[in-house]
Amino acid sequence: MITAMTLAGSIGIFVVESGQSASVVVFYRCLIGGMTLLLYGIARHRADFAKITVRSLILMAFSGVTMAANWVLFFMAYAHASISMVPTVYHMYPFALIVGAALIFHEKLSPRSICWAMVAFFGVALVAIGSGSAMSTTGLGLTLAAMVCYTATLLITKQLSATPAGLYSAVQLLVGAVVILPLVGADALAVDAGSANYLLIIGILHTAITYVLLYGAVQSLGSSRIAILSFLYPMTALVFDLTIYNVRPDLLQIAGICAIVLAVLGERLHPFRHLMHRRSNAGRHGTQG
Repeated sequence: MITAMTLAGSIGIFVVESGQSASVVVFYRCLIGGMTLLLYGIARHRADFAKITVRSLILMAFSGVTMAANWVLFFMAYAHASISMVPTVYHMYPFALIVGAALIFHEKLSPRSICWAMVAFFGVALVAIGSGSAMSTTGLGLTLAAMVCYTATLLITKQLSATPAGLYSAVQLLVGAVVILPLVGADALAVDAGSANYLLIIGILHTAITYVLLYGAVQSLGSSRIAILSFLYPMTALVFDLTIYNVRPDLLQIAGICAIVLAVLGERLHPFRHLMHRRSNAGRHGTQG
């Protein structure tokens, strides 16, 4: 998990240094990553192909479209924001997922989730009104749009619990490559050797290998540890931002980052659960006395 999040935190450097448009980067990420994961799936999980149904294929195709849109918007945001601010704001997606699940699957919204969501949105507001060069309003809008697309992807894949994760990810990526190809057109062929190296690394290292590492981590680690380690992604990106690109968010944007991190960790880890449980027990004992 640590390796996967550290790799993910460095993807912004390769996207920026490739010198390619967001759509070209996403096309090659989907194509190279999807082919690599497909070969991995054939080698390791060939029997799982028999579990694919027509319904699963349709859902995987839709999720491939939303995933491709998510990445295009996400990488476009790098032109208007630093490589650390984009993933930090993007990590608000658990709240979008909670709202989406409530609207679509009628899952109950807890008061705790609403409170933490308000803290997170307060953090986004601080990032937006900050005067630092780390993120512009356009960058914020693109990042939030990418987050919505990613939330849609998660809501779709929620219906694919019986399908092996590596398999549906391979299909997602390959569908994404097909969908985005018309947008790329001849630009996909106008890639020099230097850019091709960055695109290969993004497709193989930051996509296929990172996906495999994440699947293993999710299966072996507890939810609380995964929640904490997931923030290695934006924190690693922040280190790269400071050391390589010398980006300096202002005080308001730093406060916004802290509020977003606090809100997401608070929602995932329930830090006040033991305190509330203790108060509940105390009230029960007082009543009984």
